[in-house]
Amino acid sequence: MKLLMLALIVVTGFVGCVAGQAPADQQSTMSAPDPGAADEVYEAVVRYQISTWQLGADSYCIKIKGVDADGKLLHSLKGLDVKPASDCLQVKKKFDMVVIDKHSKKKSVIFGAGVIRWTSETTADVEGGYLCGSQCMSGGVYHVVKDEGQWKVIKFDTYISN
Repeated sequence: MKLLMLALIVVTGFVGCVAGQAPADQQSTMSAPDPGAADEVYEAVVRYQISTWQLGADSYCIKIKGVDADGKLLHSLKGLDVKPASDCLQVKKKFDMVVIDKHSKKKSVIFGAGVIRWTSETTADVEGGYLCGSQCMSGGVYHVVKDEGQWKVIKFDTYISN
């Protein structure tokens, strides 16, 4: 029972990480280089998360800065099975937890991205990660660059993984 409680505490703490709550020392140091840059960076991060996902999932639930991704971001990801994070449920089982799509009841994953920390007009760091179960989670920093007019993730530094 103690192990189960410890696992639930770890998962609960991780959900905050996926929600994108950046520590105070990682808040933005400069403003976005242009009005649409933040939207483009979030789209690049989510596309990277989905393209590098190696486990099974029938849908991807997206959370930005701790809340459901907005319709504009979800629309920009047309063709991918993306939904707002509130369309996913964390279902607790006897000894673990899994994430499912609350409509289809199929396996899903919650991808999260937090505050963007602009390091230059063409580079940014975004804290984020994923949650698909009590034994399936990761958090870290996505390093994003603007290359030939397109934002893309060049690296993900993991700081928590299970």
